[in-house]
Amino acid sequence: MRITPIDRIILEGPDLAGKSTFFKMIHKKTNYSWVISDRSALSSIVYARLNGRDEYFHIEAFKKEINNLNNVVIILLPDWNVIAERFQKRGDEIQNIVSLKKVYDLFLEAVNEFENYPNVITIRREVDENLVSYIVHGLKSHFSTLPFHEHSKAFKNAANCNSSLERVGLSLTHYDDGMFDDISEEMLRYEKEKVYYNKIRKKLIKKIDSELAGINEYNRIETHESRRFIYTDNSCLSLCHFLLRNEFLYGEFYLRSSNAKETLSYDMNFIKSLMRDVYSKLSEYSDIKMCKIDLKIGSSHIVNS
Repeated sequence: MRITPIDRIILEGPDLAGKSTFFKMIHKKTNYSWVISDRSALSSIVYARLNGRDEYFHIEAFKKEINNLNNVVIILLPDWNVIAERFQKRGDEIQNIVSLKKVYDLFLEAVNEFENYPNVITIRREVDENLVSYIVHGLKSHFSTLPFHEHSKAFKNAANCNSSLERVGLSLTHYDDGMFDDISEEMLRYEKEKVYYNKIRKKLIKKIDSELAGINEYNRIETHESRRFIYTDNSCLSLCHFLLRNEFLYGEFYLRSSNAKETLSYDMNFIKSLMRDVYSKLSEYSDIKMCKIDLKIGSSHIVNS
């Protein structure tokens, strides 16, 4: 079993857009499978702009939310006439029709800026059962069935949304119970990177073997729960750190830089193969139930030929 879980679904949009209705329908459809938040940093940006307040820290907070590719932002923005009609029928405790239109227009600006992000979904019509079923099916398919390396497309799409063709600080979390059935052996033989990959693999395995044998600066034999199972370098894959705790193997990976269009899928496939290697070695000492991969990329970019 493997899964790239949804950390949080964030519902955004102007007042009277249907967020509360959508919130209830998606919970009912999934039997409370996901954590769903009604509004977050994007609303803080909109209302800061509406009221002339400093928005810098809200923008940084929103970047942090969407840079976590385990988060999904759903923006509800039906036609303005739908919003206006709901206001005439129900009113609003905070907004009048003028301020409500200003909020709507600010969310429209946000949609035009962010709707192409890989983890942002824009709904431009009224919510119904069919729409909710479609979204739930799409999210489950994306997060539950994709091989780890195919999530490289999300990193690429995020980079492609910036005029600089670069996105800084993207992250993704992925779990595997030890099957590792999505690793492509063919991708590990990628001609441009295979020598580099083999160099890292040998250095990492030697490091673990040395620590377990007590070949270190302390002449101390480490246990399978050592904190010293780490690979560091100044190359693109800068850090791999493994911790085994309570039958749970944690792998932290930092790519300081990766070409999201050309090599990232290979890098991610290689990273998962490293997790498999460490899992196999440490399984000699402990019954490992689950592996967790935390991947962060400093610069996810696209290089134009």
